[in-house]
Amino acid sequence: MKKLLLGVILIAGRVYGYKHIDHTQLAEKIVTAEKEIQKETLQKIENLQVKEEASKEQGKEIKVDHLGIPNIKSSPKMTVASEYNKEWDVYENHFKNFTLSFSDKSGGYVTGYGRTIFGATIGKTTYNQLKQKLGTPISQILKGNVIYQLSSSNGKEQLLYNLDGYYVTFFIDNHNQNKLRAVQYIKKDVEMQKNGYYGQGTNKLRNGYENLMVELINESRVEFGLKPLTYDRGLTKETREHSQDMIDHHYFSHVGSDGSQPQDRMKAAGYNDHLYAENIASGQFSSIYAHEALMNSLGHRENILNPDLTHVGVGVAFDSNNVPYYTINFYTPF
Repeated sequence: MKKLLLGVILIAGRVYGYKHIDHTQLAEKIVTAEKEIQKETLQKIENLQVKEEASKEQGKEIKVDHLGIPNIKSSPKMTVASEYNKEWDVYENHFKNFTLSFSDKSGGYVTGYGRTIFGATIGKTTYNQLKQKLGTPISQILKGNVIYQLSSSNGKEQLLYNLDGYYVTFFIDNHNQNKLRAVQYIKKDVEMQKNGYYGQGTNKLRNGYENLMVELINESRVEFGLKPLTYDRGLTKETREHSQDMIDHHYFSHVGSDGSQPQDRMKAAGYNDHLYAENIASGQFSSIYAHEALMNSLGHRENILNPDLTHVGVGVAFDSNNVPYYTINFYTPF
């Protein structure tokens, strides 16, 4: 009985024990709490509105008269991994009529002057003509509860639309009167299944990105009447190391964490050559996006289209968020 009574007294004391309350401080705390609740509520409402807008934006499908998707029956030159957990079949005729396609036709990439796809002609249709015809492009994609904001810094480099069940990206050449340079198209369900922006940074994907980057560089060179570069895989280790160094030391530069220049790193790898050049890229979705961005950057474009360069090597590394970093070394031997 004494034990029971003691327990009751202790509980009662904890509930009803006397404590002095500063009512001014209490009022301030209540006001602060109310403001925080209001701010949180407004943020939730704003997020819901943004998600609703994104859902409407990407759900608005535009019909085109003719898709123009290539139907190629020949065997591919090679297959390379993509960020969609599928493999690109690579088709080209001495780097002309360059085409990528998934074997199930759920996606592709097309470039080459005069080719028409989704109602636009490469090398002829302009950025303004596309916007006039198709309207406001998609600026963000909603996957589940996550909104993926497309980079607004691209300016006139890209236009994304939902056309006949495909997410279609029109890549614009800012150094050729803002005319269409290439087109990528991906089935909506394939895009929705992709993990975030970048897919999974596996060794297979790294090899795929490296191989594809060389193919894209050579396609661009041939398009401008230049000879394709020789792919030197002996540079893979050195270029991968610089890409990884940028990730490990949190920088983005041609100057390495040890102060080395591209020429220093290539010489250390055994390349004592006549001419050196380097391109770097990071943050783009894939080799396609990275190459198109480099072609719109004048200095990088000049390296890609330099008639005096003869060889190229590429190294890719992924950071902890699967973001790819590219190092591309060009050279000409004595």
